[in-house]
Amino acid sequence: MGSKDVANEYFRCMQTGEPVAQLFAEDAELVGLGSRVAGREAIGQFYARARSDAAPRPEVLMLVADGGRVLAEAYIHLANGERMHVVDGFQVEGDLIRSLTYFTADYPAPD
Repeated sequence: MGSKDVANEYFRCMQTGEPVAQLFAEDAELVGLGSRVAGREAIGQFYARARSDAAPRPEVLMLVADGGRVLAEAYIHLANGERMHVVDGFQVEGDLIRSLTYFTADYPAPD
């Protein structure tokens, strides 16, 4: 499986609600919004909380790969009806995600 395939599988699992932790290396890192989650087990717990709190369903707009690096632009649709604009940066080694760094757009509040 290539790096782009691994990222596509991540988004497929996120859309269907399937676990994603098995896609991460045992010592992987998840970084974003000022926090770092280290290790497959902790990453699994992070996603379990995110799904129970927000039920994110990504809509991938663009996904590009260069070797083991993958960048994806997406909208994350949350259970409360909000939509977040995000960019995910994956580092893939073999068939596993070594690290995932995510960025969210900080739009001003509507007037």
